Amino acid sequence: MKLRFRTLLTLLAVLPMAAPASAQSSMTLDEDWMEAFEWREIGPANMSGRVTDVEGLPSPSKTFYVAAAAGGIWKTTNNGTTFQPLFQDERVVALGDLAIAPSDTLQIWAGTGEEDSRNSISPGGGIYRSVDGGITWELKGLEGTEHIGRILVHPTDPNTVWVAALGPLWREGGDRGLYKTTDGGDTWRQVASVSDRAGFVDLTMHPDDPNVLMATSWERIRGPYFLQSGGPGSGIWRSTDAGETWAEVTGAGLPETEMGRIGIDYAPSDGDVVYALIEAAAPAEGEDRLSGLYRSGDGGATWERKNAYNSRPFYYSQVAVDPADADRVYFSTFEFTTDGGATHAPAGGQVHVDFHAYWIDPADPDRMVVGNDGGIAVSFDRGGNYWFPN
Repeated sequence: MKLRFRTLLTLLAVLPMAAPASAQSSMTLDEDWMEAFEWREIGPANMSGRVTDVEGLPSPSKTFYVAAAAGGIWKTTNNGTTFQPLFQDERVVALGDLAIAPSDTLQIWAGTGEEDSRNSISPGGGIYRSVDGGITWELKGLEGTEHIGRILVHPTDPNTVWVAALGPLWREGGDRGLYKTTDGGDTWRQVASVSDRAGFVDLTMHPDDPNVLMATSWERIRGPYFLQSGGPGSGIWRSTDAGETWAEVTGAGLPETEMGRIGIDYAPSDGDVVYALIEAAAPAEGEDRLSGLYRSGDGGATWERKNAYNSRPFYYSQVAVDPADADRVYFSTFEFTTDGGATHAPAGGQVHVDFHAYWIDPADPDRMVVGNDGGIAVSFDRGGNYWFPN
């Protein structure tokens, strides 16, 4: 008791006396003095929120870009130590996908409108192009697409671009399908369409032949109390003439039941290998769904279901093949396989859940950036350990 009493007396002795009310009311802050102060992060940590895409430059560059579901675009040039906010003056902040032109890395395409079709997503307002590394942007059309799932840029011609557009989520119609430009976005042509409920959500390019493309369509629509993910408009498509014409890929090991969202990716190291993460219905009541990871070893002619893992497919459904190893794949809620899908395990137990983006450095596959509902996680040892830029 004596110790507490002495402590209280000590505190009272060192605390300044409160100023009279009249003095307090007349106190003002020096505006010039305050202007010298800058906001700084004091931690301990913030959750960055939902990320829809990550795209980077190969090592030794330390630059990568992060697209947020409703927070614009962020750029780092030091592997995530600091970030610069981009896309500050445009009329939308909801992003679906980014793409960097391989032949001119200052040219960046931004497709607006998140593609992960939950009830809280925001629509976009078209596709934008930057020719100065993201400092300035120009709207290049496709405003009626509302949600853009994937952008591909030709490996040697930055003016040739393909876009997978989902169209509106809450209603039928709108601009849905696959679009192509050969003049840097000044004009666009719809090169594939399915129905007024089905758009396209994913695109991948053969690693050795830019004339060979594969795409996935997705029929989905939301109401106030439901989401219909799947229908006759969902499927896998292939083009061999640079996206001018498309043929649907059916049978040959693919589900013959109704399908929903599908993610697709060529193996960068082997153009014969393609993976598809498929949402598919059961063949009959009481039987298991046919969802899962499918693999083709002959460029998409035939397929084999490698495993049945596909968690909450309307919300995740990303699949990414290691640039150097055609049997190492990351998919769904961040599972990974090293044997082409026969076995799999969690790849990021330390990382925030809900995964929507994987970027693997093509020059150094040990370096990877993962985007999720909590921001991003960066690994420099192929997913063994992660750090979490704030």
